[in-house]
Amino acid sequence: MKEIKFLIPYVVFTAFSYFFVKNGLSYASPLIFMAMRYLIAGLLLLAFSRRLILTRSLLVLTLLTTTSTAFWGYGLLYVSPAESAVLSYSMPLFSLPIAFLMVSEKPSRMETAGIIVGFAGVVLYGIPLLSGFTFVGMVLTLINAAFWASFTVFYRKIRDQDPVAVNATQFILGSIVLFALSPLAFRLHFTTAFLVDLLWMATLGGALQFFLWNSMIRISRVNRITVLAFSVPIFTIVLDVFMTGVLPTIYSVVGVAVMFAGISLSRLKGGISFVVPPRATKR
Repeated sequence: MKEIKFLIPYVVFTAFSYFFVKNGLSYASPLIFMAMRYLIAGLLLLAFSRRLILTRSLLVLTLLTTTSTAFWGYGLLYVSPAESAVLSYSMPLFSLPIAFLMVSEKPSRMETAGIIVGFAGVVLYGIPLLSGFTFVGMVLTLINAAFWASFTVFYRKIRDQDPVAVNATQFILGSIVLFALSPLAFRLHFTTAFLVDLLWMATLGGALQFFLWNSMIRISRVNRITVLAFSVPIFTIVLDVFMTGVLPTIYSVVGVAVMFAGISLSRLKGGISFVVPPRATKR
């Protein structure tokens, strides 16, 4: 597994990011936290790309990305980091139908079967969350996954662009959108803990995370990386048990297993579901 040297740090940094965001949201509202994260990460990437790409396609990509991130942040107000990770990584299941609608690519029977099995896993996992604010968090996080799938598929339309410049642009433009919306629900309390959370999400959980993802995409098949990336929610669940001492319910364990089976099934013969150009990145 030549991608293992990138996969291990990617999984670790991404899994811990759910906990850093969750903690950071106790000091700041989701919009202002993500706006600051986007700005710092965008400036870091701009230092390498040295240019921005200001086109209509990049504006659409930015809107999809920031919408996904906003729903992710608001979802984390109501669900645990482990729950957020599992629900977010239902993204490949959304990307199949979205690819059909956006770029007219019809899924195969195997991919369709994978969607059905995968969403059955989402339903099983979500059973313990069907009450109160956790239900709200689950819905918001699933909407985030749908928008994540949308902008991932949208990368096909700009696959000829420099991915570092693309990511720098979507971060910087996205920060402008998020800063503009942040007065709608503004809350910010600067502390040392908040700065640690923010810097993690802008660097190890931001710019470096994208670099690691890009590196894996360059050296391995996208479908393979998609399945391997499901290590993130699994590792996040382990971290959550270690940090809280609370074991997951049987619904959670079975739901995760069925979700993983569905994602794996939809990838057996390749496919169009998780469409990312060479060297492209994720959220």
